[in-house]
Amino acid sequence: MSHEPAGRPRLGPFLLFAALYALADQLLKWAVVASLQLGESRAVIPGFANLTYLRNRGGAFSLLAGLPGGWGRAFFIIATLAALAFVLYLYRWSPPASRPGRFGLWAIFGGGAGNLIDRALHGEVVDFIDLHIGVYHWPAFNLADSGITVGVILLALDLLRGRAPSPEDGAGA
Repeated sequence: MSHEPAGRPRLGPFLLFAALYALADQLLKWAVVASLQLGESRAVIPGFANLTYLRNRGGAFSLLAGLPGGWGRAFFIIATLAALAFVLYLYRWSPPASRPGRFGLWAIFGGGAGNLIDRALHGEVVDFIDLHIGVYHWPAFNLADSGITVGVILLALDLLRGRAPSPEDGAGA
């Protein structure tokens, strides 16, 4: 017999996925740190994708990377904890109606947890995925960032689909 409130998704699979995703992120970061020097790059798909070992003290696109060390670290840890708490709240008390939307929350939480581990241990995150066309590079990122990005896209699509007017609402009349 389940002790879960009716209509609320179970936390077990959500937390298990997040833990496994964060573990995969950490293992990839460990492999990059163990095999490359800081700033070193190796082509994976020449002309398109490199493994490049970088460290980022800031947020996405190195936003706020210039904050003083202790303040920046504290800011990003607190901001990440607040975001994770909000995602957990949404999952538990206002879950998306679709599986892709719910999976989006799983991916956001797992990615956020992966980057939180880096910030708590090192004060910065390891980035290593370097996509480019010729000399034009997208800012480097990691598996955790990918989970957050894919999760946000899935969640946004779920929200857009859920807000479309239905025929009963008089759409098209």
